[in-house]
Amino acid sequence: MPQIGTVGALCRYPVKSMLGEDRQAARVTLRGLEGDRDYALIDVQSGKVATAKLPHRWRAMLRLRSTRYDDGDAPRVEIALPDGRIVDCEDPGAEAILSAELGRSVKLASARPEGLEMECADPDAVVAQGSASEVGFDVLPVGMGAPEGGFFDFAPIHFITSASLDRVGSATAARVAEPSRYRANLIIETPAGVPFQENDWIGARLDIGREVQLEVIVPTPRCAVPTLAHGAVAVDVKALQAIAALNKAQVLDMGLLPCLGAYAKVLRPGSVRVGDPVELIRA
Repeated sequence: MPQIGTVGALCRYPVKSMLGEDRQAARVTLRGLEGDRDYALIDVQSGKVATAKLPHRWRAMLRLRSTRYDDGDAPRVEIALPDGRIVDCEDPGAEAILSAELGRSVKLASARPEGLEMECADPDAVVAQGSASEVGFDVLPVGMGAPEGGFFDFAPIHFITSASLDRVGSATAARVAEPSRYRANLIIETPAGVPFQENDWIGARLDIGREVQLEVIVPTPRCAVPTLAHGAVAVDVKALQAIAALNKAQVLDMGLLPCLGAYAKVLRPGSVRVGDPVELIRA
């Protein structure tokens, strides 16, 4: 079986659209990395999920970091605020604190309501007018390609190859190849010089380590989120412009879109670690 690379990094995001946490090892279930996107904030006024895909309203979420502690039978999710305060998601006062921090009334959800939607700004308009500007947006369902239960944009696993990140970074003098901009669960370390090969893996299987098997289902179209500040990572519109110039791929029936990485579903659960071999199995 042809090895294409190794697991270079693992990351999970316990609360949707917040900063996440790097992991050396993770359990993969049929609904993705254990603890990934377990929670989301719901906008009380609109009933839609709060996501930085609508930057003028929710970009401040990328100043918050969520962490999941797996000790015991009841894992705990905490949110670190920019001023150093820690919010426990099970605390009765958590929603009031988060609403005050974000300037809009939100409620925490740990189960995905049926028919939940998200608002996604036109990325070209965000680049042209700035992340604080109100621009046109599309309303999309949450988790179209995911099992019930998680708050995924589309599918339970998102991955990018290191070669693709490096190509985006080398296309501009700006620092736009920081993995945190693109919010992938896995960075696959692959040989340099072969970027965007994820486009050609649709329908193929990835065997990771001794247990986990994924099916690659669609390239990942990029929204405005990579251009935003992610904690200490600064705003940079080139993060999207470089992808648009370098790699457009067919996404379902939506035509050619700027893409980086791919989405996958879990065929066989198990454990993965940084350094595990990744093999590509074509049908």
